[in-house]
Amino acid sequence: MYRHDVYFREMAALVEQRPRQDVERMLCGSSFVMFKPDAVVGRRIEPALDFLAAHGFRPTGFATVPVDARAHRELWRYQLNAAPLTIIRTVDLILESGPCLLVALRDDRRPHPAGVAAAVRLAELKGSSRNRAAGGASLRRALGCELLCLNFLHAPDDPSDLLRELGVLVPRQRRAAVLDLLLGEPSATCGEELTAAVAELYAAHPAHPLSTPPRTAASRLTGQQISARLAELAEAAEHADAATAAGHRARWDRIVEAARLVDGLGSEGAPLIGPPPGTRPDHRPPGGEATPPAPQAD
Repeated sequence: MYRHDVYFREMAALVEQRPRQDVERMLCGSSFVMFKPDAVVGRRIEPALDFLAAHGFRPTGFATVPVDARAHRELWRYQLNAAPLTIIRTVDLILESGPCLLVALRDDRRPHPAGVAAAVRLAELKGSSRNRAAGGASLRRALGCELLCLNFLHAPDDPSDLLRELGVLVPRQRRAAVLDLLLGEPSATCGEELTAAVAELYAAHPAHPLSTPPRTAASRLTGQQISARLAELAEAAEHADAATAAGHRARWDRIVEAARLVDGLGSEGAPLIGPPPGTRPDHRPPGGEATPPAPQAD
């Protein structure tokens, strides 16, 4: 399918212009993690970077990227076809509440004997937001991921996703994205600049505990009731004055309630592209799970 995907084709054309050793470094030795707005207000970025460093992933560059509703749908185009609209709208609320922080990473533990690319190793390390009990020593479990939609971060599954997703997230200056993000090297300067960027994000977006008293379980509500309540929460969140501390808190209170409301909803079909077979602890072969969890922005 990616042979016909314009984002992948454009990025692949840029990579093919580089020498073979550069291509190896970009596609096999590098990946990225994108911290979502809930990681910012939940103050999960530094512990996540520490966890990744302990597993051999060191930052080589970063960029603050806005992810609006269009970019959300493009980024997960091949999975959202099966997701309930209520989950898609909830993720919109999260992603549109502030910028995301994209951090490029170099895998210091290469080369791996099995030839595992950095993106694959990082995706396994990230863990699942759909089956949190199977996360083991995953990054998401270490960060306390409790809800499907409040999962703090995203990382591409493999090198092909790495290219395509950079094409979505960096629509302009893509050549610089390829060279600076994927060919960069870890350095003290990069670490200092990243620390400053995180501090700036934290200053602009006050902390929130990302927890509220549990509401009525979605399983007890009809689809219409869930949609109606989500519409109320979305309107309240969008009209909260995020420039004030009270308004910021009120907005995130509504977002957390929306995430609780849709948590555990089943999918409405099969995604166009699922996770790589046999690589995820929660993966099941086709037909192996009667009611698969809802695909969403993982």
